[in-house]
Amino acid sequence: MNGIDVIKTFELLYPRDLAYNWDNVGLQVGTLNKKINNILLSLDLTLEVVEEAISNNIELIIVHHPLIFQAMKSIDTDSYKGKLIEKLIKSDITLYVAHTNFDVSNYGMNSILANMLSLKNKEVLEFTTEDEGLGKVGVINSTPMKEYISIVKNTFKVNNARFIGDLNGIVSKVAITGGSGSSTIQVASDNSVDLLITGDISYHHAHDALAIGLNILDIGHNIEKYFVNELKNILIDKGITSNIVISKINTDPYKFV
Repeated sequence: MNGIDVIKTFELLYPRDLAYNWDNVGLQVGTLNKKINNILLSLDLTLEVVEEAISNNIELIIVHHPLIFQAMKSIDTDSYKGKLIEKLIKSDITLYVAHTNFDVSNYGMNSILANMLSLKNKEVLEFTTEDEGLGKVGVINSTPMKEYISIVKNTFKVNNARFIGDLNGIVSKVAITGGSGSSTIQVASDNSVDLLITGDISYHHAHDALAIGLNILDIGHNIEKYFVNELKNILIDKGITSNIVISKINTDPYKFV
């Protein structure tokens, strides 16, 4: 399957114009005008992921987090990012990024994460277009906070999480925003959410949440990695015939000590 056709199908689900203005999505390295036999899906691009791609004869890598955010004045191949770009080009591997357009799409990150939690009556948390936006909000059967936190940790296979709020509360309305969901704190509160699940909540944002009585469970940015399995199924269902490989590399930079 030609890469141009692959991305045309992809962008019907995740149009680039859904991305935030500050973001950088789409083709980042290489060409799409070539035959794509094998596609690799990964949350992040690291040297280990590129080596994995080379060993699997990958022609196209699709990642969530951009390698290139801002304009580069030079490509120093002694730098980490420069080495990544050099390896991609020398190995004829194309890099394509779907970031905030993937977050906002109703087929994207937050829908996938909300489905993992089996939220019912799901709606967009913060609209950015007429019918799409950041985060999902839905309901569950009323559950004690501590019990529901255990359910969430088991669902996303995390051993540690940070909690802000009242551990003795009851949860029936849940919102989830993949990645750093600090921007959705106020809208979650306005929607009378019992628990906002997200990652990368800063100290000061945590105090903002406490001040308005919003409970937050920070389970880390890396839980977004679970999008790859569902995205593979979606792409196959939409007619992508190239072989799709899911990265086995753990790109989480954190270790708990």
